[in-house]
Amino acid sequence: MVGDIYYINMPYSNFTKSKGRPVLVYQNISKDDVLVLPLTSNLTREGFKISTKDIADGSLKKDSVIIVPKLTAVDSSLIKGSKFIASLKQKSFLGLKKKLCEALGC
Repeated sequence: MVGDIYYINMPYSNFTKSKGRPVLVYQNISKDDVLVLPLTSNLTREGFKISTKDIADGSLKKDSVIIVPKLTAVDSSLIKGSKFIASLKQKSFLGLKKKLCEALGC
């Protein structure tokens, strides 16, 4: 699950609405919660750019940006049963971790 991209019904930050969007599972934080990072196909957004060369399994329809540092905790039930899109290669996931750490100042 960690390093995988799913299409989920992602809640807005104010939790009043939600929108279908791809997210990357960044980390399991408990049996019920995971940290995710949203993706966008808007390549002008700041973040970590990925393309088909970054994918280990599955497929990515368009080059995308993982929006860093918009790290969000969601209930893992949003992931379970959602549409699997792709898995990030380990090397790309490590690059993402570095970019996120730089953005968060760790």
